[in-house]
Amino acid sequence: MSNAIFVNQLGYNLNGKKQAFLNKDVCNCDSFIICTEDNQTVFTGKVLNPVNDELTKQNICVLDFSAFNEPGKYKIVCDKESSFAFSIGDCLYDDLYNSLLDYFYLSRCGEKIERTAWAHEPCHTGIAEVYGSTEKKEVQGGWHDAGDYGRYIVAGSKTVMDLLRAYECSKNTFNRFDILAEVRFELEWMLQMQRDDGAVYHKISCYNFCAFIMPHLEKEKIVLAPVSTSATADFAGCLAYASTFYKESDSVFADKLLAAAIKAQNYLDCHQDQYYINPSEITTGGYGDNNVSDERYFALCALFAATKKPEYYAKAKALWNCEWNESFSWGMVSAYGTEILIQNKNDIEDKGFIQTLEQGIINRADRIMNIINKSSFRVPFVKVNWGSNGFVCDEAHILLMAYDLTKKDEYYNGAKDQINYILGCNPMDICYVTGFGSNCVKHPHHRPSGAVKKTMPGMLSGGPCQGLVDAVARENLSGKAPVSCFVDHIGSYSTNEVAIYWNSPLVYVIAKLGLV
Repeated sequence: MSNAIFVNQLGYNLNGKKQAFLNKDVCNCDSFIICTEDNQTVFTGKVLNPVNDELTKQNICVLDFSAFNEPGKYKIVCDKESSFAFSIGDCLYDDLYNSLLDYFYLSRCGEKIERTAWAHEPCHTGIAEVYGSTEKKEVQGGWHDAGDYGRYIVAGSKTVMDLLRAYECSKNTFNRFDILAEVRFELEWMLQMQRDDGAVYHKISCYNFCAFIMPHLEKEKIVLAPVSTSATADFAGCLAYASTFYKESDSVFADKLLAAAIKAQNYLDCHQDQYYINPSEITTGGYGDNNVSDERYFALCALFAATKKPEYYAKAKALWNCEWNESFSWGMVSAYGTEILIQNKNDIEDKGFIQTLEQGIINRADRIMNIINKSSFRVPFVKVNWGSNGFVCDEAHILLMAYDLTKKDEYYNGAKDQINYILGCNPMDICYVTGFGSNCVKHPHHRPSGAVKKTMPGMLSGGPCQGLVDAVARENLSGKAPVSCFVDHIGSYSTNEVAIYWNSPLVYVIAKLGLV
């Protein structure tokens, strides 16, 4: 392979848009063919005009074969260049989807994991210190956040929201009970992170990152970091929203979630913003945020949806800012609040505000599509930042909101473009999910994988990061085009770490697109 032809290495559904990409700097062809595994030509197409953007710096052409709808396994050939194999058919994403979800079970903290190569005894079962005090508190459970073993409220809240949205839009296409059971494991941990006064500790971790060891071997002191507004508001929004999902199956648990969310909101109502900055002694992930109005808005939207109390809606409307670049990221959660209000618009008399919110999402989607349409690989990058693969999934979420509002295929197809990019239609010619595709990530920055020297499947790598933050990236990627600033190396935490809140939007987008 010469990185000339880039395909979605899992494959394409029978009907709808199907596109691959050609680097015309490597292979200057005007046409392409699709061949079977035994080299029988089954389709011939034209190479479209190249696009060369500043982030890719290559002449990349689209190869469109949407008209070809025969199920099977194929490859694309241009002159002497050949792509990786891919399939056309239905149910191509089921194994990927289940593996993406299984990652959350395998990331459980405080529980014995008995199956697979990553089995381990219960971890992080010690009593935590409350930073800056003599207080001790027992906090068990939750998911390990990323390549490390910390547990963070803002990251966990975003993850839970994505998974609940996937559950909600799936319409029984997968085992819904298992999703709710897995999410409940995280919620039970989140409940323990709340103080008696309603405030929520920002995170729990050791004081420093450990070596690449299994989680039960990390024996250092565990610390509860100070409370923050972002954690408390995310907690309130996440638990209020989640409470509606457990009403039928466990009303006691649902009531417990909602009561905790209201308690957190009452704390927020009585306290000014408390921004989180890591104390000097704590060097694990910070997840700091110096603008928490979006978190407060999200909390109020979710509480309105859960309680139907108009005062929550009134406060949310007063906080909404038309200048927000609404997003589903951990640092800008306003889109979750807006999505919730739109979902519950029948309970809102102010139809003008709902129309404003809906038009705002459509305008935001149009801006995304404008970037995609000028991008060589049809991705919405203006700058390629840390966690870029999670970003493209979050932007796809915006596009799918716009699709729901307008039913315009361009938004649906734009979201699908992001799946193609993740699964192989990128300049690295790589599937960014471990364990899938002909050429996938094999050396992620993930402690359990590094400890046992076997890569856990179903993890979405963070992807290219033009900032060259870590030493491995600086050594290997200097001078590379931004979208090529990726190295499949365990030491490159800025390009090749994994995280629960990168897996979760991919789960959502696959479910929402109807790929499972």
